[in-house]
Amino acid sequence: MEVTTRALEHSLVQRLRMKIAGIPGARTAYDTLRLIFAPTFREDGLSTSHNCDFVRDPQFLRAHEAAQKHEARVSIRWRMHVTQWAGFHAMQLGGDFVECGVNRGFLSASVMAYLDFKSLHDRKFFLFDTYSGLVEELVTEEDVAAHRHAYKDCHDFVVDAFKRYPNVVIVKGVVPDSLRTVEIERVAYLSIDMNCVQPEIAAMEYFWPRLVAGGIVIIDDYGFSGHEAQKRAADRFAASVGARILSLPTGQGLLLKPGPAKLGADAASPR
Repeated sequence: MEVTTRALEHSLVQRLRMKIAGIPGARTAYDTLRLIFAPTFREDGLSTSHNCDFVRDPQFLRAHEAAQKHEARVSIRWRMHVTQWAGFHAMQLGGDFVECGVNRGFLSASVMAYLDFKSLHDRKFFLFDTYSGLVEELVTEEDVAAHRHAYKDCHDFVVDAFKRYPNVVIVKGVVPDSLRTVEIERVAYLSIDMNCVQPEIAAMEYFWPRLVAGGIVIIDDYGFSGHEAQKRAADRFAASVGARILSLPTGQGLLLKPGPAKLGADAASPR
């Protein structure tokens, strides 16, 4: 064991020396480590030295530009990347798209642009929100982060922004009551971002039976400070349906509905 450990240490030292020799400006081991592990991405509470070449992808850039027309000062590119991936995954399944908690439609605009959603004549994208902020009666003392947010009425803006999408349905009202005002049979993509427990869990309970096998749920606030009550409630819900939520370093939670997912051209139609 000692010989193996020494050989490994020697190998690592040799590699580090080669790195130093091959990196301009790296004169010491510290310089080398600093250059090797310099952050490639630092935004939205996430700092990493991992590959993030998706930020240069032309399809991503077009979607990012579309989203910034809704919120020019918002910088949540890795979260956006996750929702785009989720949308692409959902495209392989039969079912509609739903977002509960839209505000000005930053992330939904990104997903729609990324997927060219207006060309998907067999899909609808339902956008549920009050479009005027949180409902005080639904916010409890546990919903710590809910009190940080201040919203302005944005219904007219959202209607105008998405008017070029014939398959987008904007539903104004309070979740869960508003959910029953439209007919949705099957869901492949569900985004939850309402900043307080009661409407979020009500939406999950309502849509879970409608979520197709392999359907995906993105819980936007899952890992963020101040949203612990939402995380606990989401975990309890997931356990109750025999599933588990994946905690992402972006702060989001990812939940897949268990079951055999039918992929490919045969699953293209949601009906």
